[in-house]
Amino acid sequence: MAILAGGLAAIVAAGNATYPVLAGFALLLGVGNALSQPARIAMVATLAGGEGAGAHGRVRAAGMATLSFNLARILGPALAGFAIAAYGPTFAFAVNAASFLPLLLFLAGMDADDRVSASQRGSGRAAFGLLWTNVSTRIPLLTVAVTGVFAINVQTLVPAYARLGLGLDAGGFGLLMGAFGAGACVGGFLQWRRPAVSIWRSLAAAAGLGLCLAALSATHRFPLASLILVGFGVCSATVLSSASAAVQRFVPDHLRNAATALQVTIVLGTNPLGIALTGWMIELFGPNGGSAVLGAATLAAVMALAFTDRLHAVGAPPSVRHGFAQELQPARSTVVAGAALRSAGNEKDL
Repeated sequence: MAILAGGLAAIVAAGNATYPVLAGFALLLGVGNALSQPARIAMVATLAGGEGAGAHGRVRAAGMATLSFNLARILGPALAGFAIAAYGPTFAFAVNAASFLPLLLFLAGMDADDRVSASQRGSGRAAFGLLWTNVSTRIPLLTVAVTGVFAINVQTLVPAYARLGLGLDAGGFGLLMGAFGAGACVGGFLQWRRPAVSIWRSLAAAAGLGLCLAALSATHRFPLASLILVGFGVCSATVLSSASAAVQRFVPDHLRNAATALQVTIVLGTNPLGIALTGWMIELFGPNGGSAVLGAATLAAVMALAFTDRLHAVGAPPSVRHGFAQELQPARSTVVAGAALRSAGNEKDL
């Protein structure tokens, strides 16, 4: 990633930044992000779970990771805009490349064993089986997939809404994105401050996204739209951090990296489809009508997910039924954790 960022700075400085070149760099950076993000999340969870912190520490780390990610999403574009305005794009890209140096020094100083043990080979299939079998991980991850397709596509929705719905310029768009980012930071802070693994929190946040989209379609005033986007950011961060917390809480150590990779695959894999769908809805119905359609689709998908998964739990194996019962009775959370670990152990034996 650092080499790519440095190469981009060199190309811009040489004046060779054509569209095909920039598209190629964007593709390579996207591939690099897809490969590095699971490793970063797994490393944070591993470090947070050390020294007796256990699953509780990993759940809090999931909230802190969401908080730091959204802080970077707010501060990064602002700092980049200032750097470009003051010193030009070459300087901004060069600073971006240099920003990887502290991380590289930290990783170089870690005493880590990257060898793949025999128990980790083929762990992807076992992790998928565990995540799908346990209702406490399946619902949050499916919720991420649903909201990734219908709701959390602010990079397409907010610019179109700002320009076509409210008639704002780039400054107004930046303020709307700042409102969303501020809400996302609040959501990440709440998950860190009050860590909890609950399918109902995930579903409620997803329903909140649908309601925010519906409310956004009905407003034509900037202050109200900003407040709605704050709530949208809170719900977005809650959905994502709830899925991360569920993975860190219920997946055993030898499967956690594979499970984290699957989680990131869901997030990144639904993003292109969601962007295309959001753009299509806005083209067909306009920014307000498109927001209404997407909000209705989100609410319908969440209701279908909650209803069908509850019916599935009725005829499911005892461990799965117990998992759903745990969400109805939060005091019995340790039972589901034990069921998840036993299920992972059976996969390993096979």
